[in-house]
Amino acid sequence: MQIKTSVVRTALLILWMALAVSCRGNGTVQIAPFPDQLQRLPASITVVNWNSEKGKHPEFAKDLTDLLQHEQPDIVFLQEAKTDLFEPERMGGYFAEAWSYPWPGGKSVGVVTLSRVPPVRIEPVPAKHGEFGGAAPKVSLVTEYPLPNGETLLAVNVHLLNFQRWSVKKIKAQLKDLKSIMANHSGPILMAGDFNTWSRKRLELVKKITREVKLNEVIDFPQGRTTGGSRYSFWNDVFGVDADLPLDRVFFFGLHPRSARVLDYATSDHRPILVKLSLPP
Repeated sequence: MQIKTSVVRTALLILWMALAVSCRGNGTVQIAPFPDQLQRLPASITVVNWNSEKGKHPEFAKDLTDLLQHEQPDIVFLQEAKTDLFEPERMGGYFAEAWSYPWPGGKSVGVVTLSRVPPVRIEPVPAKHGEFGGAAPKVSLVTEYPLPNGETLLAVNVHLLNFQRWSVKKIKAQLKDLKSIMANHSGPILMAGDFNTWSRKRLELVKKITREVKLNEVIDFPQGRTTGGSRYSFWNDVFGVDADLPLDRVFFFGLHPRSARVLDYATSDHRPILVKLSLPP
């Protein structure tokens, strides 16, 4: 019996090690060319953030194309994204791989940042820790864009760790890596994404880190906004999720928020949010 137990443990350890290695992300790739010849973002910027739920809904790609056509955003942040979620016609973009399914031909999952203007900097920021004991890492993507006033906008596409029920130690480490990048930037900053702020403890940690780099949060959304996790009431109860806390958020520095909306698309378990910001006069 002891021999069998030892064999099972060894097999599970080898399986976990194989998953941890094979799932690890491999950096950043350009997934679409930049059709416009513009070299700078405008003074007024429209930003969309959307967790795509891996594009599992068969109509997601259609909705994303429709959103790009109707809203004409300057920057789009996608989380839980794949490289084939949209037709690369109106915006260029980069994909930062977080992990891939551990079998031949397995699709990669990560974050995508789309924009009308090509960035002058592209930097993936993988989390030091992963979900499920390290087998499913998270990644954020930093891009930087010239502005008409001569400064550059630092844009940070964030997907924070989710399955950390009691401790925020690993999330804190992930946020500190992003904080160090933002602290070294002298111009405007935009940080948006799925922060997985489903508890007050998580939310307070995010707010503490953002205050330390003088970021404010866009709060002018409609009353009662919730943006994620609406399908999982049973698991919300199990994991202590406060379903009234929005998961998707936008933070900024050196910009003025003009408006904020939750868009009416239902092909993901998150709703996309749209924010308009502008440079100070």
